Amino acid sequence: MYVFAGALLGLYIGWHAAAGPSVRVANLVGSALWLAVTATGWRMARRRRFGDHRRWMARSFALALSIVLSRVVNVVATIVLTPQVDTTFLGSAELMTYGAVSIGVWLSPFLLWVVADLLLERRDQGLVRKK
Repeated sequence: MYVFAGALLGLYIGWHAAAGPSVRVANLVGSALWLAVTATGWRMARRRRFGDHRRWMARSFALALSIVLSRVVNVVATIVLTPQVDTTFLGSAELMTYGAVSIGVWLSPFLLWVVADLLLERRDQGLVRKK
């Protein structure tokens, strides 16, 4: 249930993000995706399709963790982009910060979704070999 409340709160916060339109859209898409993935996992459990439920809930967990990972990616992106303030960002540290934050909110869910699916595929292949 916390996921539904968190995703709905994320939609509200995402709509009011002050870090630019890219971050706003990423927050809205991420929250909607988290809600949809979790609802799909819940539906799978209700249908007693527990293998599918496990896969969808692993994806939901990955999306939940993307909020945490985005903070780490933001720091790394800021460190990498800071030397480019005078060139790429025309001397605007604020524009550079928006760029770094945008990288974090888009890259984090993608990376975690890919890692989750790779781990799920690896586990499923291991189960197939054991049979």
